[in-house]
Amino acid sequence: MKDKIAKLFSDVIKDKYSITMDVQVERPNDSSHGDYAVNVAMQLSSKLNKNPREIAQALIEGISSDLQEELLIESFEVAGPGFINIKLNNKIFKSLLKEIIDRAKDYGKSDYGKNKQVMVEFGQPNTHKAFHVGHLKSAVSGLSMAKLHENLGFDVIKANYYGDVGMHVAKSTWGWLNTEKPENFEDLNIHEQMRFIDDCYVKTSKAFSEDKEVEAEIRKINKDIYDEVDNEATKTYKKLREISLAHQKDIWKELGVEYDREYPESEIYKKAVEIVEKYKDDVFEKSDGAWIYNGEKEGLTTWVFLTSEGNPTYSAKDLGLAYKKFEEYPNLYKGIVTTSVEIADYFKVVIHLLNRIMPETEGRYFHIPFGWMLQGGRKFSSRMGGSIKGTDILDEVKSIAYKKISDLKDYSEEEKQEIVNYVANAGLKFLILSHEFHKDFSYDPDQFLSFEGFSGPYILYTYARAKSILRKSDQKLEDNLAEDTLTADSETAVLKTLFAYPEVAFNAGINITPHIVANYLYDLSQKFNSFYTELSVLNAESDQDKNARLMLAKATAIVLQNGLNLLGIDTVEKM
Repeated sequence: MKDKIAKLFSDVIKDKYSITMDVQVERPNDSSHGDYAVNVAMQLSSKLNKNPREIAQALIEGISSDLQEELLIESFEVAGPGFINIKLNNKIFKSLLKEIIDRAKDYGKSDYGKNKQVMVEFGQPNTHKAFHVGHLKSAVSGLSMAKLHENLGFDVIKANYYGDVGMHVAKSTWGWLNTEKPENFEDLNIHEQMRFIDDCYVKTSKAFSEDKEVEAEIRKINKDIYDEVDNEATKTYKKLREISLAHQKDIWKELGVEYDREYPESEIYKKAVEIVEKYKDDVFEKSDGAWIYNGEKEGLTTWVFLTSEGNPTYSAKDLGLAYKKFEEYPNLYKGIVTTSVEIADYFKVVIHLLNRIMPETEGRYFHIPFGWMLQGGRKFSSRMGGSIKGTDILDEVKSIAYKKISDLKDYSEEEKQEIVNYVANAGLKFLILSHEFHKDFSYDPDQFLSFEGFSGPYILYTYARAKSILRKSDQKLEDNLAEDTLTADSETAVLKTLFAYPEVAFNAGINITPHIVANYLYDLSQKFNSFYTELSVLNAESDQDKNARLMLAKATAIVLQNGLNLLGIDTVEKM
């Protein structure tokens, strides 16, 4: 509809003033100002040396009544210094219900990215260490980015890059070899086993910084792993690696994450060394035995790429990974990496060097940083003890969710546990995705698991309410709505909000801003619940009203489900 309105005004401007213009059509912040607005009259004012209100009125008068009726435009109004507010006829909104119900899961989808490939890299946990809260946030954010691009019609490759080599691995391996294991270790569940391995890492990190002999032993283990030496340490490394990957796989399943391509660091480091070796003296320079990129010369930061021992650093491996992605997928339209905001400057260097050694990637590789989830105003710790594991967060959220639904009647314990999983998932994901990526936010499970207010469970409950209404009805839905139905303000408010969904989903995908989807879903839920409180659906005044309101409930359920899917949130039919 926006495109039609834009063309309408572009044609009138060309006809009246012989000026070609791209007209921007926006939604007013205040719905009482209409459904759309254009400010083209103010843009024309300086060119025509006329009052913008006069221009606005002239443009409106230049639109034929037949064309206005054809586009189902109810009215135009000149407002303020020269805005043109546009109100649409309710017929256009009512006709939308059938489209939503017919298209169902496809409503709101676009073919913008058809035949184009996008890779989203997210998650990025290390093996030999517990999955921590940063990886949790990356996983939730990246999954939503992938779904937003899929909704735009892109062929999306979901990628994970996990660190299975490096000093952290050597530390955990040394710690395992020098720590007494529980006798029942093999009987522990995978997360308990991982907790013990992580404890080995934490204790060894302290010993590494305090004892030169321990440091030397760990450095040897690190070299042996890179050199693929066959000894007790490397065998232990492989065993702990398998436990780590099983631990991660279990968490991915709980979060609804499935990867299309996984890049272990052990697969990438040779490519990293190869690139640095190839571009020595051209891109990199030697400093104290190491090979560095001197970023200060180009307004960037300086990073070591090969240590004095010849080992590739994180920066070298991230460069090697980016290079490999475009080797494997040369037609990649866009590559996205999401990590914490702490390494935003670091990724500027990686992308700059990628574009330099692989010029065809210019404008095709992006880093999207995210802020921190805070507890008590401080970020969760991840080193030297006191760390918050990802599984601790997931367990706590489920425990609190259970307390909130434990008094539900007519539900078995198994059904309650199922609802808990949905509520916990919705609460945590909505919390993470309802904020702009780069901003920090507070972790308050009592708040984000509430069934009232701005929360995932509130939207989940609204969806379940709409589905409950439909289950209780014995009336078959008719496509044709009677002329005098859905005229109440609360009904119209829901209709107009449903109408906005494709535009919201499109903009969220183009700009990679899932928080606008979260805000939209909350707005739709509020309006639907207000409608439900004000007007009876099942006991409507007439069969025609009942049919129309049932269609409204069905369309709302579809849009809520589609929108929640963009956030990686699954819906539950009964609550």
